[in-house]
Amino acid sequence: MPSNSKRIFGALATAALFVGGAWVASGFRTDIAVTSASSTGTPSDYGLVINLRGARSDKGQLVVMAFDNAAAFDILDYNAAAGFIALPASMEPQRVDFPDLNADYYSVVAYHDENGDYEMGFDENWMPTEGYAVSGMNDLYDNPVFEYSLISPGMPVDLVFFYWPAQS
Repeated sequence: MPSNSKRIFGALATAALFVGGAWVASGFRTDIAVTSASSTGTPSDYGLVINLRGARSDKGQLVVMAFDNAAAFDILDYNAAAGFIALPASMEPQRVDFPDLNADYYSVVAYHDENGDYEMGFDENWMPTEGYAVSGMNDLYDNPVFEYSLISPGMPVDLVFFYWPAQS
């Protein structure tokens, strides 16, 4: 049976590892310094800032839409989106700024439009054929829900593209 001094030392060592690990993790930055596209044409750290990662090719374009209402989000109506940007696809991380979106919560949907038709591609079983990302979605099997994907402006948000395996 350990003595009280060993227990105290063990508790202090655990606390030191916890605090030290948090300190190391706080040094990792996810920010992308250079803006790839901005809804106002001017880069800005103010408003909604989205970092896009994981595009599988440089083919086509990346389409990013920010929604402030569930009806437009559910049908991906880019005409009713609060913000819309299309930029050339790149396998490198991309930063997209919406400086004018700063007063509300938004759900962000991005997709890799590899064929350039401005539509999210689906196969005959309604499985996505192009990569996509949704704020608040953590893996390929999450269902995008407007209320669960709301984010607030002010801090950069990372979105990673998911691609479904090809169906044969």
